[in-house]
Amino acid sequence: MRQIVTLVAAGGLALALGLGVAAPVWAQEGQCLSKREIQQRIDDGQLIQLSEALAASGVDGKIISSQVRVCLVGGRLEWQVNVMDSNGESKPVSLPAQ
Repeated sequence: MRQIVTLVAAGGLALALGLGVAAPVWAQEGQCLSKREIQQRIDDGQLIQLSEALAASGVDGKIISSQVRVCLVGGRLEWQVNVMDSNGESKPVSLPAQ
């Protein structure tokens, strides 16, 4: 009986440690925020608005993609969007989000 209790306790500890290691949101490069997380971080002042990031970057063009994302790249959060330039060409653009 004591061995079973020890085995269950050891398993529980291993599970807790495993979850603790996996818990950080940014465990891997390239992870992206959900739309809710993006809005919450904007509201909390942790991220700048996409329009502000676009204006500050000097990128000339219009955002054409509804698939706007904020992802961790090189240890920093970036807006990832598609922008259409004055010639009608579309290109992916990454903009600082912090």
